[in-house]
Amino acid sequence: MRLYEILTTVLILLCSIIATSQEVFLVELENRSPSVQSLVMGYEGTTTIPFLANDMNGQEQGVMKEKGKNVILAFWHSDCPKCIEHTAALNKLSQKYPQDLKVISFANNTKEEIATLLESTSISYPIIPNSKTLSEGPYGGDLGYPKYFIVDKTGMIKWVIPEVEMRGTNFDVYNFLETLHISLNKN
Repeated sequence: MRLYEILTTVLILLCSIIATSQEVFLVELENRSPSVQSLVMGYEGTTTIPFLANDMNGQEQGVMKEKGKNVILAFWHSDCPKCIEHTAALNKLSQKYPQDLKVISFANNTKEEIATLLESTSISYPIIPNSKTLSEGPYGGDLGYPKYFIVDKTGMIKWVIPEVEMRGTNFDVYNFLETLHISLNKN
């Protein structure tokens, strides 16, 4: 009986050595995140995702409250130099077209961080703080920052402008967004 136990133990040990010495293949899965183009196409032509949120001044903001106006939903954060550069263009647009255009911005920063930024940067449109959940959830995807959702007067997302489309020194955000706004008013 003792020999039987020894042979069984040796056999189990040999099987485990053989099993663990097998070659292991590393399988790498491709990046399964949808491309920027796929994300943009998935949003454009769909009804906007409704939200209600308080801005820095405690005023309730919501895209559905702006029916009858074109809306620019601007997603940004204070550590993004391009985002801060674009504030002047968004200020100018919101001041030039107050009757038929609303800019609503969503900052990934806290209210305190935005208050500090506002000491040195003028922003004349609503800022909704702590918007990371919204900007990475319903309005999410790997679109970079800044990113803009252009919503028409009926609440449809007409265009999505990801960060990649605004690269380069020659990109004029003011003229680009104004052209889109004027185009929507012609329809």
